[in-house]
Amino acid sequence: MTDELICHIKKLKSERAIVSIRKDKIILVEIKSNDEVELEHAEQIIKGIEELSGGKKHPVLILVDKFTLPTSEVREYLALPETALYTSAEAYVLTSFSQKLAGNIYLSFNKPARPTKFFNSEDKAVEWLKTFL
Repeated sequence: MTDELICHIKKLKSERAIVSIRKDKIILVEIKSNDEVELEHAEQIIKGIEELSGGKKHPVLILVDKFTLPTSEVREYLALPETALYTSAEAYVLTSFSQKLAGNIYLSFNKPARPTKFFNSEDKAVEWLKTFL
């Protein structure tokens, strides 16, 4: 994706992620760590989404580095309805087999409280998310 799609009015940075809002009103979460995402990091990301949402639900695009994985505690937390107050849908762009395996576990066992899909391509993820605008 080109930078022209990202609105730089507000960009929030935390220890492991950057949360911003694009011109097309999709919230972008970029997780910049080749490590496990732990509960405190997930909580920071959810707070960032809440802050950028303006009190309205937005589709959320999540981009992760190749070796980044959520802990089981994070998967349970992210599936809760209270973490979806400002999220209409989530699309994750996954690049590794272990991420895809963790994604399947998340969908099958944690059952997130918002529409959630996994993609190999950012363009396909954005196309799907635009149906939730």
